[in-house]
Amino acid sequence: MKRLLAIFLLVTPASAAGWQSYVSERFGAALDIPPGFVNDADGPENGDGRTFHDKPEAAELLVWGRNLAGRSFKEDAADRAKYERGRGFNVTYEKVHNLSLKGTAKGWYVLAGDASGRLFYEKAVASCKGAQAVYFRLEYPASRKAEFDPVVDRLSAALHATPARDCPSG
Repeated sequence: MKRLLAIFLLVTPASAAGWQSYVSERFGAALDIPPGFVNDADGPENGDGRTFHDKPEAAELLVWGRNLAGRSFKEDAADRAKYERGRGFNVTYEKVHNLSLKGTAKGWYVLAGDASGRLFYEKAVASCKGAQAVYFRLEYPASRKAEFDPVVDRLSAALHATPARDCPSG
């Protein structure tokens, strides 16, 4: 059984060679991009992030960062969940860690859900001493859930903030 599991893990997309690193210099959003995903263009001129699609364009991966503009990271999490519900997604999973950002601890949250045969998974990590956040959001057909489960796991583990050009000093 262990041998079968090891072989399965070797051929899953999450462990396949060809993952590429992406970093948004403006906000420091850093993520490994799965093999077979290509970016749509050079990204927005303001450097917020990028959009990637798999080759059949059935899955979409967004990576971005933003200033929280005086809002708390906890408010950001609630706003993102409300946004997904407003788009018609049923948010079926929410997990948070240290949303209050007391001291220098890092906060993060995860949202996941479904709508009309599609699944989404989103993770955000607080950055820049709580003044910014970095995100990824993957949306894909529910029929490809088994294929994307290990991809989601790797993306979730890989998302992190690097030093950001737009981080206010202080």
